[in-house]
Amino acid sequence: MNPAGESTRTAPRLTFQLPGRWLAVDPRDRAAASLRIDDVVREVVGPADDAALARRRLRDPLRAAVERAMDAGAHALFLCIEIVPDLATPAALTIHAPDGMRMSPAIGTSADAVLGVLRESFEALEVDGVDTARRLDGPRASMLRIDRVHQEAVEEDGVTAIATRFEAEYWFAVPGTKQVVLASFATPLGEIRSAMLNLFDSIALAASFDGEEPAPIHSPE
Repeated sequence: MNPAGESTRTAPRLTFQLPGRWLAVDPRDRAAASLRIDDVVREVVGPADDAALARRRLRDPLRAAVERAMDAGAHALFLCIEIVPDLATPAALTIHAPDGMRMSPAIGTSADAVLGVLRESFEALEVDGVDTARRLDGPRASMLRIDRVHQEAVEEDGVTAIATRFEAEYWFAVPGTKQVVLASFATPLGEIRSAMLNLFDSIALAASFDGEEPAPIHSPE
């Protein structure tokens, strides 16, 4: 998918409408991100000793999202604090422009061509979640969505339990190019998968690239 002779371009920038309260952090600076998360969690939950457990339940998934974004070489990371006031909603949005993800010169630059070849490649590689692959088209961008659920063991106060983490990947076709950009959402609220998928879909479908008609953007913290 990375043809010889095609030059490397600056990653196009996606913009999103982010409902509620989100925190923008640099995934390349773990220490600064952790401090920023701690400050916001303390503000949202409160500093009282009896709120320590609530702070940890909100803070830990956000810190884990930073670690995953660092490992993935993400270009940007947005952490959801709450969708509506006083209702903590831990979720993360990471943006990637993966190296080597430009399609063959023979396929053209239409979204149909780029996303069609991408889906075929995922099927051939048996990518986890490819059976959920679905084409979505918003007013300013087209994408291929894949979602998956992970069961993870977590320990709290000496008790081990199984938690459900939900992920949804949106592979955007960059208009007029053979490039794709990945917007990856993740949340530990996998028990309410349908509700979180609806939320992520609504955000992805309202996204736009630089140069497209701009959409209103929520200003992250």
